[in-house]
Amino acid sequence: MNNFNKRMLKTSYITKKSFYKKALFSLLIIGSLSLTSNAQGIDFMHNLDKALEKAKAEDKLVFIDFYTSWCGPCKVLDKEVFSLTKAGDYFNRNFINCKVQCDDEGIGVEIGKKYKVTAYPTLMFLNKHGEMVHSGVGSMSLERLIELAETAKNPEQNLLSFTKQWDAGDRDKAFVLTYFKELKKLFRNDKAIADFDTYFNSLAEDEKISKFTFNLATLIKIAPFSTIFNYLEDHASEYYKVVDQKEFDDFIAKSYLWSIKGIVNSGTLDEYEKAMKQFKAKKYSYYDEYEMFYSAFLAKKADGDYDIEEYMRRGTAFLAKYGENNDVYTLSLTSLLGNLTGRANQTEAGIKWMETLLKRNPNPEYYSTYFYILTRNYQFDKALEKAKEIRAVSVKKNESTAIIDKQIESINKSLAWYLNRNKQ
Repeated sequence: MNNFNKRMLKTSYITKKSFYKKALFSLLIIGSLSLTSNAQGIDFMHNLDKALEKAKAEDKLVFIDFYTSWCGPCKVLDKEVFSLTKAGDYFNRNFINCKVQCDDEGIGVEIGKKYKVTAYPTLMFLNKHGEMVHSGVGSMSLERLIELAETAKNPEQNLLSFTKQWDAGDRDKAFVLTYFKELKKLFRNDKAIADFDTYFNSLAEDEKISKFTFNLATLIKIAPFSTIFNYLEDHASEYYKVVDQKEFDDFIAKSYLWSIKGIVNSGTLDEYEKAMKQFKAKKYSYYDEYEMFYSAFLAKKADGDYDIEEYMRRGTAFLAKYGENNDVYTLSLTSLLGNLTGRANQTEAGIKWMETLLKRNPNPEYYSTYFYILTRNYQFDKALEKAKEIRAVSVKKNESTAIIDKQIESINKSLAWYLNRNKQ
């Protein structure tokens, strides 16, 4: 796989571990896990205002679990980490703990917006004045959670300290790089974009057209049609002198591909058509390829639901023509198709897409997508076989097998249920 495909896979597909979690909670026969805290574990409040009042009285930070009712990793964290006695001993002693549900159609939604929460679970620490001190994202082990909490408690290492240093005007390159890496790592994307915009506009021309500044732009993922992105395009020939030309061109191409794909996912048709008109005016050679890729995701009925048969038809035609250009095309198309699937052998086209990809490039990082589409089509025998391969890869890399072990357990239960149902 060439460097372009590797970078696109890294940026668009999140990580295989996070996808394993998604697959685990997408299995059809899984009992829901309770979000109720175990009395031996972390003692959570459910009113942030009262939690802040208590924090002031006890001079402590507030630890917040931002979660939603549909978030699988949130449930894992609640059941397997927050409920531990060791978790309770540490967090109940050091913090005031609070849960905020961000899909409750009430105050939780507003609190999530206030603190710019965009991923779940978000684990955030506030000081007694309600200022965000530090945060993390995703389900994690107790050891990792305590490590995050210790960083939050450290006034020289938490995000608030970095922010104060930035606001005080520190623009040493080493610090600037660290600062933006922290913002991205902690999913503070809006602030990263806003602060980079201010930083970029303060630079002299020779500082703008430098490898350091270009690398920051790629880290921030500056979006097409923005002022800075337009600047990069307009000065491409100058950037070629300080950055490898292929690296520069790949960044521009990748940015268009996934930025407009984001509009397809969450924007309106008018927004998409406007973006495509602007994109077409750039006269890039890959315009037709991208347009055909997006067309699959636009295969919808009048009521807004996906027309699954049309989606598969367009996806198959696109992959036949352009699939070998980028492995992520297959992964992206199959992932959505898995979300749309809910019965036996409903979307076997997706299974064929993945089998074609794995025959061409048997990359273990792709196993999770294949596993997912198999489970969604109730092909539990093949899914179990692939799950065992995924486990073997984790063992070889000395990685935890906890997630895949749960998947295997769930598949065995699903298979037993499915076989029993068919006997009746």
